[in-house]
Amino acid sequence: MILLTKLDNQKVLVMIESIKYIEATPDTLVRFVNGDMLIVSESMQEISELVLQFKAQCLTRSNSHANAVYGVSSEETASWT
Repeated sequence: MILLTKLDNQKVLVMIESIKYIEATPDTLVRFVNGDMLIVSESMQEISELVLQFKAQCLTRSNSHANAVYGVSSEETASWT
């Protein structure tokens, strides 16, 4: 999920999987798969960066969890790359 700001400065958490597309009209308009729309103060570039950060966090947490479950140390995973 990413945190976005509506034009009235109210913060909202958005599930990135529910976003259909984003357009600059010149305001940033987020359209969702269910047809809802949301105008936010963040630019398309800022939203793109937030999505990339969120996905990177998910991958990091997933790898950390898998390593803990399977007993793999950080030194071992570093040698794989």
